[in-house]
Amino acid sequence: MIQPLLTSMTVLSLVLSGCAVGPDFAQPEPATPQAYTQPTPSVEIDVKHWTELFADVQLTQLVSQARAHNHSLNALYQRTRQSRALIRQEQAGRRPQVDTDSTYARYKDSEALGNTGDAEDAYNASLTLGWELDLFGRVARLVEAAEADAAASEAAYQDLLLITETDVAINYFRLRAIEREVQSVQRSVETRRESLEIVKKRYENGAVSDLDVAQSETLLAQSEADLASLLRSRDTRKNALAVLMGQAAPDFSIQVTALTGKPVDAPAGLPSELLQRRPDIRLAEQNLRAANARIGVAKGNFFPRITLGASGGFAASAASDWFKAGSELYSFGPNINLPLFQGGRLRADLSRSEYAYAEAAANYEQTVVEAFAEVEDALSGWRHLSVQRAALERAAHASARAQTISDNQYRNGIVDFISSLDSERTALEAERSLAQIIGDEYENSIRLIRAIGGNWN
Repeated sequence: MIQPLLTSMTVLSLVLSGCAVGPDFAQPEPATPQAYTQPTPSVEIDVKHWTELFADVQLTQLVSQARAHNHSLNALYQRTRQSRALIRQEQAGRRPQVDTDSTYARYKDSEALGNTGDAEDAYNASLTLGWELDLFGRVARLVEAAEADAAASEAAYQDLLLITETDVAINYFRLRAIEREVQSVQRSVETRRESLEIVKKRYENGAVSDLDVAQSETLLAQSEADLASLLRSRDTRKNALAVLMGQAAPDFSIQVTALTGKPVDAPAGLPSELLQRRPDIRLAEQNLRAANARIGVAKGNFFPRITLGASGGFAASAASDWFKAGSELYSFGPNINLPLFQGGRLRADLSRSEYAYAEAAANYEQTVVEAFAEVEDALSGWRHLSVQRAALERAAHASARAQTISDNQYRNGIVDFISSLDSERTALEAERSLAQIIGDEYENSIRLIRAIGGNWN
């Protein structure tokens, strides 16, 4: 009895299903520049992952660990699994819903109403089928919105993954740049301690005044304070890496070397490729797709909902009598629900959906604009930081040479102590500035990789 009815409902649904109401999604076409205004690196690469560009085993290990253990990533991954489950939930609306119900009751009618007053048993068992015919595509739009939400969740996960990986690299290279500064300042502390001892001996011999001793002590104290500040910054960067690794800061340790060399160049590609590479742009696009589908859902609520229903089963005073003649029962027929007056609720819901689409469209355009700006910033940094670094390398080399000359002249009594201190201070500042600009170069390289989507495949 049930199987022929189910087959008939399937055929009828396929015959009656019409087109979905609401606008079909149109791929957005934002204004895309033909080329970047800043010069771009001219390199060709063939790597599976951007970390291979740096050929740094420790960086690769840190990034892999963050991918596996970062708690924010794991939380967002679980959200993507939820969104995929919601697709299946909405798709269920396209299929028949089957329920079974079995009841037992013992009842007694009132004798005062002319009944016998005898107690009787009632056993019921039934199977109920219901199927909403999606004549106007409301359910189809719900599925479309769920699919877009799932794609948006996937893009959000990829976006956070890229941010997490590049944050690991930025903190790692910054940690190494700080280590370079630490080593420079540590050498300065040792040098200034030795210098202080020399000045004290010369003071004891009457060769210099107490002013030279005071200035030397001041310079040593400043270096010790600078070293403490750098060590604090180094610990902060290490703790930031621990969080990205999904570890408790006290349990995380890392051995780093001073940062040297030059970062790799990353091919920026064409501006049009940015729209496919960057996960945040894909996220904004899928949010726009979902908002568009929900306009169709809101419009579909204005139309009738037709549900084909059927039920069949058995009822008897004893369960053993279910399959005897006369115990069966059934019913079938369509159920039509047409909203006539909702106090403006449906129209308000449609307006809200249209405004939500306009919001998603504006967010998409803003995301694209910001993406191009980030690439331009990174390319500008790639261009100017290289020039800045070359100048600082010359300055560090020249100031180190000047310090050596000034120190020898002071020891021989040719120049005063202030000139020697100025030369030493200038040399240390140049060396620290060079370490910082090398860190800036590496960070900018990572930000360029993030800006172009971190993927060339």
